[in-house]
Amino acid sequence: MYIQELTIQTRKLSEQKAFYNTVLELPVVAETTTSFTVQAGTTRLTLQETRQEVLYHIAFTIPRNKFQQAKDWIAQRVPLLPLKTGADEIFFDGLNARSFYFEDADNNILEYMVHNGLEHETPGEFGSQDVLRVSEIGLPVEDVPAIAAQLEQRQGIISYPVADQVSPGFGYLGDISGQLVVVKTGRPWLPTETVEAIVSPAQVVISGPRAEQFQLAPYPYTITVHTA
Repeated sequence: MYIQELTIQTRKLSEQKAFYNTVLELPVVAETTTSFTVQAGTTRLTLQETRQEVLYHIAFTIPRNKFQQAKDWIAQRVPLLPLKTGADEIFFDGLNARSFYFEDADNNILEYMVHNGLEHETPGEFGSQDVLRVSEIGLPVEDVPAIAAQLEQRQGIISYPVADQVSPGFGYLGDISGQLVVVKTGRPWLPTETVEAIVSPAQVVISGPRAEQFQLAPYPYTITVHTA
């Protein structure tokens, strides 16, 4: 599953544009007075202005040979977020993946992640051109199993890396290329123990077996599916 487009909201439009374009060095490909779009690898990421409180978790996949370079590159620009152990990175045994975290200008929790099972490597020093795609978007809900069941029924989206591993608090749904992270509202986003997941509008365009558009009611999450 590929996240082709992602639209989120922000209370700090100008600061976010500066962050994504200047700090992360992602090119701006479209802009209006109330929104801007950057190209993050194969994903178009749009931020729209809002006055409501919003908070997101987004992960970006980078090449598996660029983890340390990427970590050093980001750490020169913004502070890395520590785990409760004090470490500034985490290895996920089940996923065979490694991540580090930081915040954008609106305090969203961002993650750069390598999946060792993805045989994609790039030469040279790390730069923004090495961001492969947006690979995760967090979707907080009250009933995680119910939303997971809806996604499986509509598009065959199941838990990864092992099927039937959805808990009342957490569902990591998709495949190695892209994931919808369905969590219980109020659950802290990694690596923090205090930044709680809240419902925030999101529009996600993904690849899937059958073209359709639907809302994960009653939440402001619109899923648009394009066939490969």
